[in-house]
Amino acid sequence: MRWKIITVNSAILVIVALLSFVLLKVSLDGVLANRSERRTDAERALQSANMQLELEGLRLQRWLAGRAAEDAVSSVFAGGTLQARSETASLQAKRLRDAATQSPELSALSIPLVLFVDARGVVIGRNDSSQMRGEDLGRAYPSIRQALGTGVTSSQVWLNRQRSEQLLVSYAPVRGDGGEVVGILVAGTPLNDERLGAISQATSGQALAVGVVSDAARVEIIAEGAIPAPRVVLGPIRENAATQRASAALQAGRAVFDDDAAVYAAEPLRGYGAQNVLLVAALPESRVPSIAGLLWPLFGVTLLGILLAVAGGIFLGNYISEPIAQLEEGLLSVMNGRTNLRFDIQHPELGGLVFRINSLLNALMGVPDLDADGRTSQPPGAHYREAEGP
Repeated sequence: MRWKIITVNSAILVIVALLSFVLLKVSLDGVLANRSERRTDAERALQSANMQLELEGLRLQRWLAGRAAEDAVSSVFAGGTLQARSETASLQAKRLRDAATQSPELSALSIPLVLFVDARGVVIGRNDSSQMRGEDLGRAYPSIRQALGTGVTSSQVWLNRQRSEQLLVSYAPVRGDGGEVVGILVAGTPLNDERLGAISQATSGQALAVGVVSDAARVEIIAEGAIPAPRVVLGPIRENAATQRASAALQAGRAVFDDDAAVYAAEPLRGYGAQNVLLVAALPESRVPSIAGLLWPLFGVTLLGILLAVAGGIFLGNYISEPIAQLEEGLLSVMNGRTNLRFDIQHPELGGLVFRINSLLNALMGVPDLDADGRTSQPPGAHYREAEGP
């Protein structure tokens, strides 16, 4: 009996597992093979990340424009000694940086750098440090001179290995009493892996990277981030011809392409005036290595179910077959002459059958049945009279 139970239960488990495998494979084939859908997903991830970065730059510009109109800020560029102006600039830069960290609209940004730059493009002071005072920042970053000349807010990318700077910065002009531009207020946010990881988490969750396109049309990844580690996905951008196709996005405005590792979408970084900086979004070619790799655990669970069916079948088989074997052996002994043999088997399911077999043996042998107190349950010979009739 036990093997019948095991065979039936195991067959049911195998049939259910095979049907589940076939149905899931049919469903997943369409998802994993739909390359156009994944290209669309890569484009959406790229657009949402680029829009988020652009929005953060616009928010910082607007906040700086509001601060630049304050009397405390414009007074930094007023008369006095150079040392006094530098000290005042440092104090105001620290105050503005602290105010930015407490501003709800800038709460998602880390702003490590706030600068005051005069009309010549020279740094007057920065927050928390006396460094950079007197530096001709306009020479290092021509966008400073452009902002001073136009007098409008803007955002730029600062990439300078010699200065160890890799920032997204925003400018706001500061005007004097006559309305002329007397300097600009600068705030910088880091462009690093943590920043891109936060952008990825806030948008699509896909791997993102910022790369600089060299004169040789090669892409140098300077920052990358995602909720999953992106290095495996973005590695081919550094290593193969995908970099040529990524750099082509500078001319075409956007490029979507794929290789064996991932589907990529690339376009210029928007809102920061960069001519050679790309934002890249990458989706793994498939979210799972293969359908078989995804569904093998189903067979593992099926094997575990079969093992449990074997264990359960053995337990149930023994639970039923052992008392039946005792009954069979006992009845054979009665047939061989042991007429005084009675069964003492305690079993929730077979207990009633055992009692009736004992009663039948008593009736056949003319032995009265005894109740629980040891008394006869009917007078001797009553069963014969009942059989013979009145």
